[in-house]
Amino acid sequence: MAPTPKQPSKTIFKTSSPFTETKWPELSQDDQDIILDLTCNLIAPLGEHRKTHIHPSKGKKRKRKCKPTENDSTTTEDPPPPAPEIGKHILIGLNSVTRHLEALAAKNAPKTTPVAALKSRGDEPEVKQNKEKEDLRRLSVVILTHPKPSLSPAHAHLPTLVHLSTLSSTAPAPPQSSNLATRLIPLPTSTDARLASKLHIPRVGALGIFEDAPGAEALEAFVREKVGRTECAWIDEAMKAEWRGVNVKSDKS
Repeated sequence: MAPTPKQPSKTIFKTSSPFTETKWPELSQDDQDIILDLTCNLIAPLGEHRKTHIHPSKGKKRKRKCKPTENDSTTTEDPPPPAPEIGKHILIGLNSVTRHLEALAAKNAPKTTPVAALKSRGDEPEVKQNKEKEDLRRLSVVILTHPKPSLSPAHAHLPTLVHLSTLSSTAPAPPQSSNLATRLIPLPTSTDARLASKLHIPRVGALGIFEDAPGAEALEAFVREKVGRTECAWIDEAMKAEWRGVNVKSDKS
């Protein structure tokens, strides 16, 4: 039987965004390992405290009448010791990091950006409402357990929020100086298991470290030296309200 002739490839045209894509720094494997080790050393005391003094919930049980025993009246559990100080200087989880970055973006973004309108409407994120009398603290490092945030629906918004949170409210274009800008660090997905085990929780997703966190000096210094800023040029391009034409891409199938 004669072989089926190979069909010629067909060109497929599709439109794409005319704006510049968001860019975040790419790290070498050695730099990723060093950052992961420094982060694990920083958060390890929190995991030890949780493992020793915080017992996981066993779920709700049906209430039943039971006779009190002598042991119930005589034995009392001592309250657990306070958590390590570093617990006040980090944010754990995608929701916590997102809410804080939203509040920073609403506070720092220029008045010409849509996110700044949250201030006047009263739709500010919950973190801002709870801290009206307290200045929001900057995040020096945001760690994601996904190597390419743009490909993950759960992480895709974070590079833009990191950029908006470092803008100056007085200057619409340039962000804060490179030394003060929040560093976004995408790590491989496999690092989530290690970070979660150090914190003694099921998963992490994202980890935010506040500026001048105690014990994080070595991590901050290394990150400032090795990791550049997140570039989100499309925000400035979109605010100019200029027609940028149609961007057509062609792929062969």
